[in-house]
Amino acid sequence: MITAFPTVISFGSVTSKFQHTFNFSQTQALLLSVKTASDMEGHTGWKLQHIFHRKVKQQEENISTKPTDDTELNFNIVSNEKPTDYAQIETFHRAVYPVGLVFFTFVQCACILFINLARRWPPLIRYWTRLELIFTKPPYEVLQNNLINRVRLPALIIVALSVGEHALYQSSAIVGFEKRIKYCAKANHTTADTSFDNYMLHNYDYVFEVMPQSRIIAVFILLINGMCTFIWNYMDLFIMIVSKGLAYRFEQISMRIRKLEHENNVAESTFIEIREHYVRMCELLERVDNALSSIILLSCMNNLYFICCQLLNIFNKLRWPINYVYFWYSTLYLVGRTACVFLTAATINDEANNALGVLRRVSNRNWCVEVERLIFQMSTQTVALSGKKFYFLTRRLLFGMAGTIVTYELVLLQFDEPNRRKGLLPLCA
Repeated sequence: MITAFPTVISFGSVTSKFQHTFNFSQTQALLLSVKTASDMEGHTGWKLQHIFHRKVKQQEENISTKPTDDTELNFNIVSNEKPTDYAQIETFHRAVYPVGLVFFTFVQCACILFINLARRWPPLIRYWTRLELIFTKPPYEVLQNNLINRVRLPALIIVALSVGEHALYQSSAIVGFEKRIKYCAKANHTTADTSFDNYMLHNYDYVFEVMPQSRIIAVFILLINGMCTFIWNYMDLFIMIVSKGLAYRFEQISMRIRKLEHENNVAESTFIEIREHYVRMCELLERVDNALSSIILLSCMNNLYFICCQLLNIFNKLRWPINYVYFWYSTLYLVGRTACVFLTAATINDEANNALGVLRRVSNRNWCVEVERLIFQMSTQTVALSGKKFYFLTRRLLFGMAGTIVTYELVLLQFDEPNRRKGLLPLCA
């Protein structure tokens, strides 16, 4: 770009000089025509002389108005470049990335759905408890990794990672605020105010537009923000815990069927009992799905949106190193949390169909109608949680969602390319 610029100027100068020479030659031709017309006699000669005199006058005026200095030349490649409209970029980013608005909308919808679930929870949990009493007695056994450990471990991991994510978010906001205030104060020769009140005023200005500014309200805003972050993470955690409980009971049924594989003369009543318990677990799963499907749908929409937004952020240029740390951690955390939700919920379908191969290998001596019915039910029925029956949480869906995220991200990067070329907004704008 720098080496090509003198070439453009030289070419423009040659063009201007060539045009000036051409205009000068054209003027000489017109003067010659005037002289020829003056030699003609009569009315025709007088008329031609008048026309050529007028054209010579117009040509001289055009030459006198055009600049001949190379320094006054205006090239289209330079004149068409407009200064960056940073206000327009900021407006575009607020329109495309209304992250705060979407975040609080998802949290509000989650609160409404959990309140609705709380009304339906007592009869559901009573039915669940009565059914689980069956699996606490022989012939069912307690698995080596019991249900308490399976529920506690993912809960502790998700809570710890979510606390780290929220702490990094606050650190990124505070460090960015302090550096910006100090830089702008030094540039404008003013005093840097990095107090808590000024931080809240700059980061939550939309709140103080409708509420009076005070330290009590500021602390209350931080508490509300922390609670919203907990609810935002609790959606996925709740789905994982419920999925663990359901998958554990289906795994007990599969273990009981596997123990019958090498036994001879298994009574038909045994398969009748197993099928009855399997059907009752499927009925429980259906009730749980009816109560949880709206939360599952909201959780998938939430994860899809925020993964795309965070991926777009890490592809853009960021101002401070702490911003890179936060966005990378947040992106990896969101991707990992979403994958854990899908894989944990998919274990219900995996454990429900895990004993299908064993049933198909039942010997002729143990074969009965109940075995055939159980095989037919396992192979034809989709035993899994769903998002309002639009989709079922299986392992296949995880790859489908990954492909959707890649597609959306490519579209977002394509639309955001002009803004990424213009760079960051001025720090003190």
